[in-house]
Amino acid sequence: MDFLTLAGLIIAFTSVFLANWLGGGEVVLLLNMPSAIIVIVGSVGASLIQSSLVDALRSLGMLKWTLFPPLFNLSNARQSVFLLAVKARKSSLVSLDGDIGLLNSALATRALQMVLDGAEADDVYDRMHDEAVRLRKKRESAIEFLESIGGYAPTLGIMGSVLGLIQAMANLDSPEALGYGIAVAFVSTLYGQGFSNLVIFPLAKKITHHADTELLYNQLLIDGVYGIAIGKHPQRLDLELSGYE
Repeated sequence: MDFLTLAGLIIAFTSVFLANWLGGGEVVLLLNMPSAIIVIVGSVGASLIQSSLVDALRSLGMLKWTLFPPLFNLSNARQSVFLLAVKARKSSLVSLDGDIGLLNSALATRALQMVLDGAEADDVYDRMHDEAVRLRKKRESAIEFLESIGGYAPTLGIMGSVLGLIQAMANLDSPEALGYGIAVAFVSTLYGQGFSNLVIFPLAKKITHHADTELLYNQLLIDGVYGIAIGKHPQRLDLELSGYE
């Protein structure tokens, strides 16, 4: 579990409530359900209009990466390729049939299986690298859905503030109620900025980092499979793959 994500969220929100408390503000003024609804639900709804259901569902699935990140260990992947290369050099390429599971990547596993089935190494290399890039683009579409939520949130926050002010103006005959209403109205703007810049954009950035690492991980293994297929010396292949780290 990525405790850094939890720590960051706690610190970010604590800073807002602490600043409000130090300034003499009441914490209860920051808790407003209508503001939360218009900012969160409204932003998600606006993002759904411009996106597809597939990207929306994929982005929800990738959100778990922020707390439970996927393991893309480039050093371990490089070591696995080296061991397979050594075995292939000592025995034969066919001897790797029982070791396909060592490659913790669906794309690399398919690449090695295709090579063992007699496919041309160059064809496997081109096809698998193209698939790795396409997978990264799918991830990018899901990330863009999250970023669109962050982009709409501040605007929805302003809309919530306007609605709050309209309601506050109805209490012009009561100065005390008017002042309270105006204070609550601006909470929507705070929610919009906070939801966007303290939650959505940081989480999207972290997911982007994992997606980039996934691409490097797959490319490293695919390059490794290609090197094994054409009979590169294990030491030379390992040296070439070191550039990924």
